Amino acid sequence: MRIITKYILKEHISPFIFGIGTIVFLFILNILFRDLGRLLGKGLPIKIIIEFFLYQLAWIVALAIPMAVLIATLMVFGRLSSENEITALKASGAHLYSLISPVLIVSIIIAAGMIQFNNYVYPESNHRLSMLYSDISRKKPTLTLEPNVFFDDIENYNLLVHSIDDDTDVLHGIIINDSSDPKYNKTIFAESGRLYYSKEYSTMVFSLQNGEVHEVQKTNLANYRRLKFNKHKIYIPVSNMVLKRSSSKRRGLREKNNPMLKEDIKRHVSSITKKKDMITKQAQIKIQEFFPNQFWSEQELNADLSSAGETTSRTVTLRKLEQIIQSIRSQIKGIKGIKTSIAAVLVEIHKKYSIPIACIVFVLIGAPVGIMARQGGMAVGGGISMVFFLIYWTFLIGGEQLADRGLMDPVLAMWLPNIVVGGVGVYLIIHTVREVTVIQWNVITDKLKKYFIRSN
Repeated sequence: MRIITKYILKEHISPFIFGIGTIVFLFILNILFRDLGRLLGKGLPIKIIIEFFLYQLAWIVALAIPMAVLIATLMVFGRLSSENEITALKASGAHLYSLISPVLIVSIIIAAGMIQFNNYVYPESNHRLSMLYSDISRKKPTLTLEPNVFFDDIENYNLLVHSIDDDTDVLHGIIINDSSDPKYNKTIFAESGRLYYSKEYSTMVFSLQNGEVHEVQKTNLANYRRLKFNKHKIYIPVSNMVLKRSSSKRRGLREKNNPMLKEDIKRHVSSITKKKDMITKQAQIKIQEFFPNQFWSEQELNADLSSAGETTSRTVTLRKLEQIIQSIRSQIKGIKGIKTSIAAVLVEIHKKYSIPIACIVFVLIGAPVGIMARQGGMAVGGGISMVFFLIYWTFLIGGEQLADRGLMDPVLAMWLPNIVVGGVGVYLIIHTVREVTVIQWNVITDKLKKYFIRSN
């Protein structure tokens, strides 16, 4: 039995690694098409771009590993079934449960590791990615001058260069329009010059030669000056041209580990308690205002209630009552908002556990489906796994949306995909052990073939 166990586990290694590699590659390719142009346009160093993609790997791995488990399970058991190795193993006395159990045990170990990954690596990586993304967004594009094209990305400045010597980096035919002075507008012409950048002072320096400065007062156009120069330097402040790394203690829900999320829940529960106490105190105070202690004395119990209202106008009383009701409703609305926040936090807590547990669930569904499909190719394994993963992900995202809106219990919302898919998997395993045909794969294959023949 040890030989069979080693054999089955060994067969899973290559499809599992190949599945992870393929999924990670597809996700990275999507990010490359989406973000690489913008990152390069910001003039970021290669080190920062690599760091940006490394932080993206955390959420990609969190999704790729469960899906790779499903692909590997489908491929291996599909191949074993198609080559009649399952039949041979059964004939030698091996039970189907004993064939699935090693893979199931390994999936439990993977799930345990993924839980730790989702609790510590994933939120920290998300936090650093969020800060880096914010820093990149604030950074202005790199100053890239093109001949005969106006550059106006610097506030209060417009630059135009007629030609650039690629060998010496000398600029020719320079025009600089400077409107940074609130009183004067300057236009500078120069035959040639060089451009330097001071990172220390975040300043761009133009060293100009043979030119003129034309200066006109904005409020009085008649006040005009013209200056000629042989050499002249202009210093232009260009803040945010260099990426400035920031640090922040503020974190979103997906940037927090479970201890942080549990602290959020405690804080929310404390806020709800305070609001309830406030409602109670407000009600007691207002009741005391309308009905003083003398009203509740034994002498007044049998008095006509209408006499209590003689001292207060009916209209004023009703207005005050409306104010009390509005205040209480406002507090209740605030409590509902806090409960919605608690639901969102619970969703994040249980998601960190439910997605890793999907590794176990996908073994339960992948093994019997692979045996029944009797196909072990990557195309079949990937296609079937994609169907089940989409079903799982639809349940997960739908449950999250319902939980965030307060329409579904957050715990049930996050565990329902595992319950449904896992339940189907257990059902299929039992029927596979009993050798009962549940899914007519031949019928499905024949119908697909006829459909494609007709379409052609």
